[in-house]
Amino acid sequence: MNWVSAHEELYNGLFNTVLQSPLMAKVKGVEDGVKKELVTPYIVIGETNVTEEVTSTSMREDIAVQMHVYADGKPECRELMKWLKFYTRVKIPMAHYEVEKIRLSNEQVMTDIDQYTSHGVLRLVYTVRHHVLYRNEK
Repeated sequence: MNWVSAHEELYNGLFNTVLQSPLMAKVKGVEDGVKKELVTPYIVIGETNVTEEVTSTSMREDIAVQMHVYADGKPECRELMKWLKFYTRVKIPMAHYEVEKIRLSNEQVMTDIDQYTSHGVLRLVYTVRHHVLYRNEK
């Protein structure tokens, strides 16, 4: 049996969900990584990791996505984190996959390494069920 991970589809779906959300009126941008010339506040849809759970009849993945908010102060950062969590806790429509469950793994706000910027970290875990099995043809 061979499965194609939902990882990329979920990540792209989350990125597009944030881009199309009312949250965009409150931030300067959404990125896939920290860049040198970004102006706060901004969001990074960042690191991911995948854990598979395969049985003889089904395939599920836990796909964890870590998101970051960078802002000038902790109150602004907390407010943006609240809305980021709200807009990314939706079932992302994906062909051949279904988000069964979403759980919060980590949420925190801290002072960034530059000692000025507030840095929020949000990690959500999406349990995704596969609807398609790819068979190797010989």
